[in-house]
Amino acid sequence: MSKRLFTSDWHLNHKTILKYRPQFSSIEEHDQNIFDQLSVLNKRDIVFVLGDILFDGDRYDYYIETLSKMSCRYKFVLGNHDSLKLYKETRLKNMDLCLPLFSYKNLWISHAPIHPDEIRGRDLVLHGHCHTNLVKGSYPNFEDKYYNVILDQNDMKFVSYEMIEQKVLKNKGEIIWNKFMI
Repeated sequence: MSKRLFTSDWHLNHKTILKYRPQFSSIEEHDQNIFDQLSVLNKRDIVFVLGDILFDGDRYDYYIETLSKMSCRYKFVLGNHDSLKLYKETRLKNMDLCLPLFSYKNLWISHAPIHPDEIRGRDLVLHGHCHTNLVKGSYPNFEDKYYNVILDQNDMKFVSYEMIEQKVLKNKGEIIWNKFMI
């Protein structure tokens, strides 16, 4: 069975990210955590990466080569810290660039959270960008409409589509038998 995983803000090759992720002693250790999660996936698996994927720098080619060797497929939404080279990248045959905001299975997908008036009947907004803060507001059930898939908010792990489905079902008031909570 194929997996659909969601994540954001990898900040590959971005040494400054270590200031916000002190559990890693080096950018190599940080980036290896991401590569380790990708290495167990197969060609049927899809990883949606919602921005801030790869910082430009002297090791850009190394990261492109490493990502291209992984078996999974990528759907990239570029963010504010991404190398502009990704727009023209041809070596990642397993990568699709997506629009900055698109709909998938009645979910909005974007790098940054969108305004609540723009949700318009979608079940949820999947986003990243907000490293330490969750989206809050005064609209009814405001927080129930957002799911931050950023590594920082998810124990540095990718989020499965099944976990997102659980949140949608909970928001709709349906009974959930969560096989992950035994």
